[in-house]
Amino acid sequence: MQSRLLIVDDDAEMREALGMVFSVDAHECELVDNARTALEIVNRQTFDAVICDVVMAGMSGLELLDQVRQTHPALPFIVITGVGGIQQAVDAIKRGAFEYMVKPCGADELRKIVAVAVDRRRHPSEAARISSAPDKVEKLDLVGSGPAMRALQTTIDFVARSSAPVLVTGETGAGKELVARAIHARSARSGHPFVAVNMSAIPHELMEAELFGHVRGAFTGAAQPRKGLFTEADGGTLLLDEIGDMSFDLQAKLLRVLQFGDVRPVGSERTHHVDVRVIAATHRNLPELVDSGRFRRDLYFRLDVLPLFVPPLRDHREDIPALAEYFLAAACQRAPLSPVRSIGPDALRMLSDAPWPGNVRQLASFIERAVVFGVDEMIDSHHLAPVPSDTPTAEMQWPFPSHAPWTLRQLSRAYADWVLAASDGNKERAAETLGIDLSTLYRWLRARVD
Repeated sequence: MQSRLLIVDDDAEMREALGMVFSVDAHECELVDNARTALEIVNRQTFDAVICDVVMAGMSGLELLDQVRQTHPALPFIVITGVGGIQQAVDAIKRGAFEYMVKPCGADELRKIVAVAVDRRRHPSEAARISSAPDKVEKLDLVGSGPAMRALQTTIDFVARSSAPVLVTGETGAGKELVARAIHARSARSGHPFVAVNMSAIPHELMEAELFGHVRGAFTGAAQPRKGLFTEADGGTLLLDEIGDMSFDLQAKLLRVLQFGDVRPVGSERTHHVDVRVIAATHRNLPELVDSGRFRRDLYFRLDVLPLFVPPLRDHREDIPALAEYFLAAACQRAPLSPVRSIGPDALRMLSDAPWPGNVRQLASFIERAVVFGVDEMIDSHHLAPVPSDTPTAEMQWPFPSHAPWTLRQLSRAYADWVLAASDGNKERAAETLGIDLSTLYRWLRARVD
């Protein structure tokens, strides 16, 4: 069956070239030089897809997209942007565009996109089934096809073209490391190492040697030399997770590596050059840390070259069913003796409406427990426990000491214990509430036991 395409571009040469490309594939093409005329034609005729430039005189391509989405929400709309038009592409995906292309367009790639768009237009149920099937769990990374996730995927595609530093922000559990891995996998560095380190998980006094390496005898216990993570990641990507917890002194040394690529191991007088792309991630508000003097302003600007925000799960609830199916397949692989094989519609509705303060990570853990402790083939709503919320309960009262006065040390430790209990044992969240580093919290807990 012959498909009908509407091509909208005010550049006559581009318009004619696109018409010739798709005519070869036996598409019937309607060529229009402005968005207003295109809108009139869409409302009178039937098309299988729209291919539209963004920047045009009068009504823009994005404005046309908004109008078409109101009257023909299922009509695939493919946007063509100028070189470097990352914001235009992200805006288009958020507004509901099927896909985007950057000029100069590759004819073969554009033909493939249009073929997929037309096929999904004609067979929506089959396309949805295929796109959501978690048959190869290990090859999927970022799951979801809603507007927020498609906008994120678009930004990742653009960011992956560069080797400039990236600053990934978002709430705890939203998937910042997955985003960093996706950037690396889609970049020219994908054949080289991806190395990740959590800045809050290693004591500050050991972090310098962890990052830059050390020579033999550099400090007590340094019996053998070590390369360091920057050297291990040479040619590839280094993820500095929870960068907001990095000590102020170490920030200055990181700044030099970002500026010049020079690494000096602890205890050495020599430097060596590394080629490493740095991706920093944090759930903290770095501008606030800068204003309070806890994070170097020059380092912040050096890291914030390509900012990328990972939305919380509550902002893309439409992806929860697909995520739940994905985590179900992964959990079933880890628990092959479990009878669980599917999630019922009532359970999916319950999952979609839940608050998920711990974001995607919390959802994954929730599904894992349902599989491990499941006794039926299908998970239904009555199998699911209530999802914990961040909202404080009436029972969560501050334990004022009955045998006051307490020492300040006793009071601080009691308050830390209370915050940890109020955070459902989540040490990262408790440390953030207390305004201390995670390593400091661990030291407090160890001191309490000792």
